[in-house]
Amino acid sequence: MPHLDTTSDEPRKSTGTPLKRCLGKGALAVGVCMLACAGLVLHQSKAYGLLARIHHGLIICTPGTGLSMTAASAGLPHQNNPGMLRLELASQDDGRVIVVPGSNPLNEVLASSRRAHTLLMLDLNDTNPTDVALLVRKARMRDRVVLVPSSKETTEVALQADPSILVAIPVHSTREAYAAHRMAGHHPYAAYLSPNAAPDLFTLVHRDAEAVITENPIATNFQPDEFLAERPVDIVVTPQTSQVPRTLARDS
Repeated sequence: MPHLDTTSDEPRKSTGTPLKRCLGKGALAVGVCMLACAGLVLHQSKAYGLLARIHHGLIICTPGTGLSMTAASAGLPHQNNPGMLRLELASQDDGRVIVVPGSNPLNEVLASSRRAHTLLMLDLNDTNPTDVALLVRKARMRDRVVLVPSSKETTEVALQADPSILVAIPVHSTREAYAAHRMAGHHPYAAYLSPNAAPDLFTLVHRDAEAVITENPIATNFQPDEFLAERPVDIVVTPQTSQVPRTLARDS
């Protein structure tokens, strides 16, 4: 019986029609565009993150006043205001977390702050760090928030509440600097130092912590240029933003 010749030199006909091939190329182009757009959105989101802002300059944080906030404006910085707000939190009887003074729900403040690209420092006080971390995650603000616990116990809970939200740990000595590093483990943390701490302590914690926080010294002869030249600082908490030169606070 003769065998079929499977090695014919005749070209095989394409199994797809021109229309199908065109649609396939169109779908591929749309997919590439969608991936490019998603990458751009992700890049823009990361650009407003806390660590990205630290990389570009000193962050000025000012205490926010809950009484002046509304659901529509909470977290929105006015012109010439700093890029970070420090807010006090409290728990209501129904379990909701609010910003005080006042009663603005934290979830609304987080949503407004995200739209305004505002960083937040949240004093946990008597709130449950796990509940706060959940709200931060839902608002997609994990890379734009610093949690400030009220005790060692709440610090440990805050560190366990989320693997990526920055937690501030107070440091007053070299011993506490090493203890904070051990407590945090692989969790990102910020070392919170007194402005009266020695410059060497600032240098030490800067080596291990993701960020170094301090406050504006209360002194009539305060020279911000000299103070910051001797101390590696990433975030300065101050109600008097005019005392910190704009050249040092490039992100504000």
